[in-house]
Amino acid sequence: MAGLEAIKTPILLMTGGADLYAPPPLMRMYAARVKHAETSIIPEAGHSAFWEQPELFNQAVLAFIRKY
Repeated sequence: MAGLEAIKTPILLMTGGADLYAPPPLMRMYAARVKHAETSIIPEAGHSAFWEQPELFNQAVLAFIRKY
């Protein structure tokens, strides 16, 4: 995790609210170390939020992209 502080590109860290591989607390911890990071937690989704909740996933991605 030492290299995370060096990231200058805005990034979106996404996970499902029920993701056991990349749980929300872990994504928040990573985001706290990257200056321009945002997190998006997709409710009622596990590790495949893009497939389990595609509308919410796409909304989050498009909202992030529109900022830049």
